[in-house]
Amino acid sequence: MTTRETQQPPENLLQFLERFSWYRALPAELQTLVLRSTTEKTAAAGDYLARAGEPCLHWYGVERGFLQMYVVGSDGSETTLLCLREGQWGGDGSLLKKELRRYDLRALTPAHIFMVPVDTFQTLRGSSIEFNQYLCDILNERMGTFVSMLAASRLLGPEMRVARGLLMLANDRAGDAQEILIPQQELALICGLSRQRVNMAISDFRRAGFVRTELHKGILVVDVAQLRAYVMQAD
Repeated sequence: MTTRETQQPPENLLQFLERFSWYRALPAELQTLVLRSTTEKTAAAGDYLARAGEPCLHWYGVERGFLQMYVVGSDGSETTLLCLREGQWGGDGSLLKKELRRYDLRALTPAHIFMVPVDTFQTLRGSSIEFNQYLCDILNERMGTFVSMLAASRLLGPEMRVARGLLMLANDRAGDAQEILIPQQELALICGLSRQRVNMAISDFRRAGFVRTELHKGILVVDVAQLRAYVMQAD
């Protein structure tokens, strides 16, 4: 894993930040603070960004790839709490609670991440209504994801668990087909199922037209609108 910390903003940082209304609404001095204090990391699949029990030092913005928040049981088994995709931010809950991190955070795929330090994060919280509104929005969306995955794990069959896992990885608000580059073993960990059971569900979705696979590239192409409709029928 490589880290770059310089006086100059990381390449593509401004382009990334300008996607978000909270950044565009900041006064010039706060925009400058974010640009000057934010660092970047490029991580290979499996690299850790933060570990459970460590102080929470950054807010993480995913410019490329997927990040996985997960916990490990006493028997060594893993449970995925959330996956962050391109264009999402994470780590805010632990920063808001000012506690040691309760989960591990690692790159699920090769990833490029921008890291806003805790002091800058707290300055934004104390200065920007738009920033706080954004935090409320993403926390509310995340709670919906947690509730959806919990219900699927306790009440629904494996196909629905895989469907909801795919929607977590895709942009659920979009209506087009999306490519998801993720090993099926990692998808199995997210869904809490065996790889064989995930493969069976993907085969069912392929026959139904929700998903197609690019075998030579290891890519799943998900029809988000059809998959969302499938999930909503079971709600």
